[in-house]
Amino acid sequence: MKEKINYLLLLFIFIIHNNLYATKIQILAKVNNQIITNIDLEYRLNLAIEIANIPNEVKFRKQIKQQILNLLIDEKLKIQEAEKYGILISSEEVYSEISRLEQRLKLSEDSLVKNFKKKNIPEIAIYNQIRGQLLWNKIISYRIANNISISNKQTEEALQNFIKSSGEVEYNISEIFINSTSDNLENSSEDKIYSIYDKVNVSNFTILAQQFSDGALNIDNWYRESALSPEIITTIENLRIGDISKPIQTNSGLHIYLLNDKRKTKKIIENETLYNLSQIFFKTTDVDKNKIQDIKNRISNLRENIKSCFKLEEAVTKEANISGGSLGLLSSGSLDKRFLEVLEDNLQVGQLSKAIITTEGIHSIMLCEAEKTVDLDEIRKNIQQKLRIEKINNAANLLLNSIKQRALIEINSI
Repeated sequence: MKEKINYLLLLFIFIIHNNLYATKIQILAKVNNQIITNIDLEYRLNLAIEIANIPNEVKFRKQIKQQILNLLIDEKLKIQEAEKYGILISSEEVYSEISRLEQRLKLSEDSLVKNFKKKNIPEIAIYNQIRGQLLWNKIISYRIANNISISNKQTEEALQNFIKSSGEVEYNISEIFINSTSDNLENSSEDKIYSIYDKVNVSNFTILAQQFSDGALNIDNWYRESALSPEIITTIENLRIGDISKPIQTNSGLHIYLLNDKRKTKKIIENETLYNLSQIFFKTTDVDKNKIQDIKNRISNLRENIKSCFKLEEAVTKEANISGGSLGLLSSGSLDKRFLEVLEDNLQVGQLSKAIITTEGIHSIMLCEAEKTVDLDEIRKNIQQKLRIEKINNAANLLLNSIKQRALIEINSI
């Protein structure tokens, strides 16, 4: 029995020795005396690439190694800062976030950890990334968000600028951003941004931004053209919806943009009435009274069966010889006088109007929701909330920079 135990002990030592020999552990960085090793970096690289669902290529790994190491250093600092203030998170919070990640990646419930283990991504690597972000969110909430206020003067200035720029084109964009750095050519910002650009598409854009962007995330945000820098607007205005820009250089760094949507904003006039409309339209220039009456009868029949804008738009796709659909939110000042007369004659929501004859044809309109007026108080509240979020993001970046300056960080070459 004793011999058997000795044999097993020797075998165990042999296995451990071989594993250590096969993977030489190197300390890549020390963050306030906590270490980050090459093993930590490899696991995090595996995780980032797997979440982003991009090919695991040697060249790409090499190009983003320094960036991932910087993320690990930031993560250590965030966790240490949370510990300093006694901020904690529960396992339930972590696993709830893992569940959300499974949904985003379209994985079955409770399968992510198991699947990632097969791809050399241990549970601790997943846990640490999520834990670091959740703790940082709590730090921002406790130390920053509760102390952020927006003055009436700031709000009013922003409101006047918003009103002044109304009528401009507005772009909904998502961004991948890489800071300008003084790294050597191998780890330059340009190499990083182009290595990401080679992998990015519409379906993985958001995940790549979450994994590799520097600073605060910018996903699905609306910007008016006057709020964008000339070099950015020059590129974005030539994109079609769903297009991704080539990397753009600015003073702050390099950017890749996805154009999600764009729209022409309406000139804001206080207390102006707004109508959300859909229509059915019969294109005809025929002045024959019988022909016109036939169309009026058809509109009357449709009125009996169509009781919502959804049903109206559905009918437009099915019915022959008619067109139309949503007209969107229109101001009273922009409407044809004949349309406005019908609306002001107590047209009810979900009811097709009587026939409206114009030089283009015969229309029947429907009010999709109750009319509303331009409410500056509501706009003011939205602007104030947006200013608050921007101020929180800026303060969070300043806090992280401050933590870095106070920390003792030693980085070895990769």
